[in-house]
Amino acid sequence: MTKHLRLAAATMAGLWCFSALPAGAVNLLPHKATYRLSLDGSKPSGQLEEMNGEIRYEITGDACAGYTTVTSQQSAASTGGEPLRQTVTSKAWEDGAGKSYRFLATTQGGDDDGLELEANVERQEPPALRVVVTKPESATFTLKGDILMPTEHVKKVLAAAAAGESVYQAKVYDGASDPQKVFDTLAIIGRPSTDETRLAAPAKATLAGRTFYPVTISYFDEGGVDRTPAYVMSFSLYDNGVVGSLKIDYGRFALVGAMASFEALNPPSACTE
Repeated sequence: MTKHLRLAAATMAGLWCFSALPAGAVNLLPHKATYRLSLDGSKPSGQLEEMNGEIRYEITGDACAGYTTVTSQQSAASTGGEPLRQTVTSKAWEDGAGKSYRFLATTQGGDDDGLELEANVERQEPPALRVVVTKPESATFTLKGDILMPTEHVKKVLAAAAAGESVYQAKVYDGASDPQKVFDTLAIIGRPSTDETRLAAPAKATLAGRTFYPVTISYFDEGGVDRTPAYVMSFSLYDNGVVGSLKIDYGRFALVGAMASFEALNPPSACTE
């Protein structure tokens, strides 16, 4: 269960072929949003009787200053006894060009109570990421391949959507669930829409009339023989990077998230990407 919660928090903070679409052409809106989580009753959940909580997400910055994201997922899961309560928080900064990335992920509650994961990541040539872990223990290693960082991945998916693409594949690293882990991802992008009947009330003033895309991203263990995804995220993705309603399917159970609050933040000074 702890692994699943950490994966979700990290992800809210973006395979086999790569697109040359210019991610820098996408402008992300600085904002805060809260999503209320509940167990998806339409999917069997085994011994898990109930699960609820919330995800709090904030993104600030731009392509010039880099992007700072803070994601916190609070969850309470019950299998008939005392609920397991856990909070997983990921704080990250990512260079606007996707050249460097650093993060600190902390867990409170559950088997990993007090766990901290911290690392600094630099892109190298030929394509690879050099990862320097400082917590919980010092380690340095190289992840080979053309690998995207989290915000870079979001911008690439949006660029693919704007170009009319329906599929986008990429290797993605966020490190907050496991500093050595890279996911193969497959994004399926639906047709653009401006349907305001699906617009969450808290964001209505900001998002009314904006284009969004139904997006489903499957996350696979890199190079694994079993091509069953570790988890799948489905959500409405607006052209400024805001996520509307969402669903996270872990296979054994699924969570749905409804936007409960939203605040657009003032953008930084003018940035020419």
